[in-house]
Amino acid sequence: MPGSDVTAKSKKIHIDPDICFDCMEATIRHRGPIDIVVVTTMFCRQNRGTVALLERERELERLRARLTDAGTGHGCVVVVEGVAGIGKTALVTALCGLARGNSFAALTALSGELEQELPFSVVRQLFEPAVRSLTLTGAARLAAPVFTEMRVADPTTVGAVAHGLYWVCSDLAAECPLLLVIDDVHWVDQASLRFISYLARRITDIPVMLVLAGRPAAPGSGLDLALSGLTPQRLVLQPLTETAVSQLVREIMAVDADDAFCRACATACGGNPFLLTEGLRTLNADGIRPIAAEAARVANLRPDTVTRAVLTRLAHLGPKATRLARALALLGPVENLHIAAELAGLTADEAAAAGEALAAEDIIMRTRPISLRHPLVRTVIYADGTDLRRSIEHKRAAVLLASNGVSPEELVPHLLATAPESDPRIVEQLRLAAASALGRGAPEIAASCLRRALDEPPDVGDRLGILIEFAQALAMGNKFVEAADVLSSAAGLVDDPDLRAELTLQRALMLFRAGHGAEVTACYDDARRILGGREAEFLRRPGCLTLLVAGLAAMEPPTNRIGELERIPRTADVSDDTVRLIDASLAFCFATSGVRSADETFAVAKRAATGALSTGPDTWIIVNFASAGMSITDHHVDALELLDRGIALAQRNGDIGGYRYLSTLRSHGAFYAGRLYEAEEAGRAALDLHELSTIPEIQLAAAVLIDALVARGELAQAQAILSERGMEGPATVQMLLDHVVLLARARLRWRQNRLHHALTDYQNCGRTLSEHGFTNPGFAHWRADAAQILFEVDEVSRARELAAENLELSRRFQAPGAIGIALRVSGLVGDRDAIDTLAESVAILRTAGSDLELARSLTAQGAALRRAGQRSASLPVLREGLDLATRCGARPLADEARMELVAAGARPRRSAITGPAALTVSELRVARLAAGNETNREIAQRLFLSLRTVEVHLTNTYRKLGLQSRSQLAAALAGAGMVWQSSAYTPDRADLVP
Repeated sequence: MPGSDVTAKSKKIHIDPDICFDCMEATIRHRGPIDIVVVTTMFCRQNRGTVALLERERELERLRARLTDAGTGHGCVVVVEGVAGIGKTALVTALCGLARGNSFAALTALSGELEQELPFSVVRQLFEPAVRSLTLTGAARLAAPVFTEMRVADPTTVGAVAHGLYWVCSDLAAECPLLLVIDDVHWVDQASLRFISYLARRITDIPVMLVLAGRPAAPGSGLDLALSGLTPQRLVLQPLTETAVSQLVREIMAVDADDAFCRACATACGGNPFLLTEGLRTLNADGIRPIAAEAARVANLRPDTVTRAVLTRLAHLGPKATRLARALALLGPVENLHIAAELAGLTADEAAAAGEALAAEDIIMRTRPISLRHPLVRTVIYADGTDLRRSIEHKRAAVLLASNGVSPEELVPHLLATAPESDPRIVEQLRLAAASALGRGAPEIAASCLRRALDEPPDVGDRLGILIEFAQALAMGNKFVEAADVLSSAAGLVDDPDLRAELTLQRALMLFRAGHGAEVTACYDDARRILGGREAEFLRRPGCLTLLVAGLAAMEPPTNRIGELERIPRTADVSDDTVRLIDASLAFCFATSGVRSADETFAVAKRAATGALSTGPDTWIIVNFASAGMSITDHHVDALELLDRGIALAQRNGDIGGYRYLSTLRSHGAFYAGRLYEAEEAGRAALDLHELSTIPEIQLAAAVLIDALVARGELAQAQAILSERGMEGPATVQMLLDHVVLLARARLRWRQNRLHHALTDYQNCGRTLSEHGFTNPGFAHWRADAAQILFEVDEVSRARELAAENLELSRRFQAPGAIGIALRVSGLVGDRDAIDTLAESVAILRTAGSDLELARSLTAQGAALRRAGQRSASLPVLREGLDLATRCGARPLADEARMELVAAGARPRRSAITGPAALTVSELRVARLAAGNETNREIAQRLFLSLRTVEVHLTNTYRKLGLQSRSQLAAALAGAGMVWQSSAYTPDRADLVP
């Protein structure tokens, strides 16, 4: 085999002689006795026409330092910024040379203006050569749609692709440190940008250095948003000084160039290396000598005149070379001249001759892929001509590429650049490209294609289908308001009332996800008006029931839904999933309104949960509603086990959105079950995965975490989350999830002793819930808390009225937890029989399954006994309350019980500062999985963490517990009562991502 061999790490690598060594990165992949070489094209000085690296020593040294950090496992992101032609490429090329010398694998990509509409264009440049030699296993398999014909199975799992790509990167970095370089990042495609954002937030724990080189990102641009909240190191390249410019002038023109001439060049080019070299090329071509007398002529070398000089040089080469250059400007980088020659109307021989002339003039590069030397060169050649001419040429390019077997996906840059002219072929290709982009997990590109297809415009018969596809793509990209508008347009084209009602309900769902509660209600009213009393028949249509019950989350009164749901016939043609959804929705309506008993509610919820974890589209709605019905009726173990099985399913499928959503629900359920460690853990897991999302669900995740933190006494952390997530301002309950946010803020303000602010939040929340029929105290304990605050601010009469109402409603529903809480509050604000009332509260709460609420009532009972002079009777009650509060992790409550014990004459133990109780929630979460014999890699993939994070948590855990090995973990945690209380929360290893 021809070529040369070089040695690296005592291994022999074969170098293809057709690849410019300066433009190549070689990475050894060890697979037994055979070395697999990954070769990646690299932009270099020759490729981009830059000159020797001058006045960049400081920047290069800073990059070297960060490279060293990455090599030791401390990954980083560096942004290299500068205007076009300032030398960014030359700097990162030098960095790649340093990386090669330090045993790094350098994977590189060059973004292109024409490739912004190609899904994962940059990611594929980075990883495709390496992936060819790898078998994607574990979580990395989720990235398969990027590199293969496999497609995303479920549109809601788009985020899983970014997670899979992270693990591709992590797996490669496990073999040797990685340098990832993306040049011209300002043109990166949106799908790749999503991965950049995902990686950048997890990179500190893996040996990877990510360098993003490009023009300054404008505030609010894609790159700016992708890196929001992060603090990457930024290197802003400055113009060359007069000294450096003089050095280049003398290197390129003459060693004896006059100082005045050099100064004139520095002024004209503004210290821009590319403009300087292009200008000097023009001066040389014009026969101008570098002497003082000619300095005045240099002033004409403005940036616009320098770049347009390229057109003059092209004209001198003749029409064939000009046509080939225009074809390359239109097509972008190509592997050979075949397509470009056809587009330019040249024979193979003519194209070869023209290509040689262009390379000799340094307009195109000699290396593959063949492309114009610099983006500025491409811009000036591409812009030469009219919009109409470019549109015609792009259409010719699309037709030509399609005839050569190029996929619709790769035609997108050309299809989008054509002027609309009602061509059904364009519409068809755009729809195919959109479907492919959705399958790869790139909804933004799919939306661009479908928007353009609508502009063509399509035939009347196709317009409805395209609008529906467009709405789906927008929704997958979290553009819910725009999707709702598109669905409104679609509904306007439909005569069939059932389809129009379905589209109206789909619009309601989009508005719900955008948090537009009032508009959601209007949509449901429109749908009912369209159906004209035929709801029961309509709801049997696939998917329509899902859309209707989603209205509950938009504050649709639950009692309005009960009749509709019970009237749906359960005949043989109704699917099991539909029956489960009906039952789950009924259970939720019963539980939130309190119109049926707790026992009946639980029975319906239990029936819905049986077989709920199918792969149907309604799975998470069923799990949500059924688990809520179980939790509100105090069947906390059943609720948490159902959620845990759902979490395991989401983990197995790599469904980050489902994992995040169910973790939020689990945090909420664990909080009401009194399991504060688990509530905080699940809440953090959910909130940590929200960096890619801007949907209202973020505030729900923040709220459940705030609840857990407040109960654990972490008020500063809770306040920080409240502020960071924009939850400080005026708040109303428009969507059902808003009440969770408002109640969390009220609890925090109460513990901060901001009583009147807390009371306002409680009353606003309660008023809206009551007006919409969500009256069951077990669903939202606002009355219990508000009554205690009213009592504290000396509004005793109102406090007792609210407490009495709370107790009456709780007894009506017959759930022991709500009754026990209501009795405790009645005892605390009442004027007599407090001890007996609190004793009754304790007795009932012993059957409710929440140790936290039991601990609260025990502490209140013990305090009442002490104040009544019954100190000896108070001691065992307070000790039990202290023990339960400590086990729950409720430090403020434990402190209260401890102070009451001291006041009663006891000497209680202090809080643990070592041992299992000293573990952070994140450490405990990892430790429990490690105790279950899962490997670090399995834990990382399950919890969507990095390996390094898992290792750090385990190291801290061993130190705090005084352990020497992993085998001691299970016994240490079990001895402290910190094993999982829900068996499903640590699912079998078979539930891992395959």
